[in-house]
Amino acid sequence: MSALDTSSTGVHTSLSPKAVRDAVWPVMREQASALEPTLARICSYHLGFADEHGDPSSAPSGKLTRSALMTAAAAGVGLRPQDVRCQAAALELLHNSTLIHDDIIDGDELRRGRPAAWKVFGIGPAILAGDALQALGLRMVVDDPGPGRAEVLSVFAEALALVLAGQARELTVRLGPGTGVAEYDRIVTEKTSALLQCALVTPALRAGSPQRVLDALRGAGRHLGLAFQILNDVEDIWGDPSVTGKPVRSDLLRRNPSLPVLAALSADQPAAERLRRLWHADGTTAAHLQEMADLVTESGGRHTAEQLSRGHLDSALDYLGRAELSPAASAELTALFDRIVHRTP
Repeated sequence: MSALDTSSTGVHTSLSPKAVRDAVWPVMREQASALEPTLARICSYHLGFADEHGDPSSAPSGKLTRSALMTAAAAGVGLRPQDVRCQAAALELLHNSTLIHDDIIDGDELRRGRPAAWKVFGIGPAILAGDALQALGLRMVVDDPGPGRAEVLSVFAEALALVLAGQARELTVRLGPGTGVAEYDRIVTEKTSALLQCALVTPALRAGSPQRVLDALRGAGRHLGLAFQILNDVEDIWGDPSVTGKPVRSDLLRRNPSLPVLAALSADQPAAERLRRLWHADGTTAAHLQEMADLVTESGGRHTAEQLSRGHLDSALDYLGRAELSPAASAELTALFDRIVHRTP
């Protein structure tokens, strides 16, 4: 078990995955179960608390990444885990609302190794369930009486707005002369980094930390999101579905311009041109997708993506070092950043 001891504040907290689950899951389960019965059933299924019939389940419920970040950052500014438990649970609900909607938009039939909510309950009810989780998460922040409530609510609302903007922008992007890494970075900063920034900044807002600390934590969250998403793009093409819980090469199947593909297509070599022709063809067979994946590798797309992910992780750690957190919390967050990016336990 990993422990934090911020001796300067007298705050002691455990940050093992089990400790985070034990703190946050009961709040999420209670809040989700209080929804309108149909919505409660769908949300409880998606969150892994129940099966499709509403019976208790031990299905995978996610890694609670944002809760772990928030709890660690809280210790770093002298707060206790219970000081941010409500916000941590609310952020996980907001995150899960985006996952329900993402699965519908992308047509992904699996989530965490079992049928996605929309496959089980239908598209319409799943959309409403995602909306319900958004409303529930924001309601929890509004109702919490702790310090910095207005500032925290503003950060939550801004993060949600950015996620929606990034999702909308992603739907309109098509490969062409104007599409490149800069546009990709903007989408990821909105769609992925925003909630990670919210997780890191919320404790600092509750603690009344100075602006320089808030700016450092925002920078850490931004680059952490980019590092994670880029490596996630790599795993979509070459990862193990038993680990990711999603079908392999779904980005290639949907012709989603992920970072390895963008990097490969920008390479000045024959493999990139062959990839471009295959990309615009209608092929969806396993052989077609395998050939595209091989050409992304041959064009240097995978190598470039892995290098960029490492660079963003280094930048995230650099910003973290400027945040003036306690040494123990900084060490815990450093290890957590690495686990998030590389999907290690």
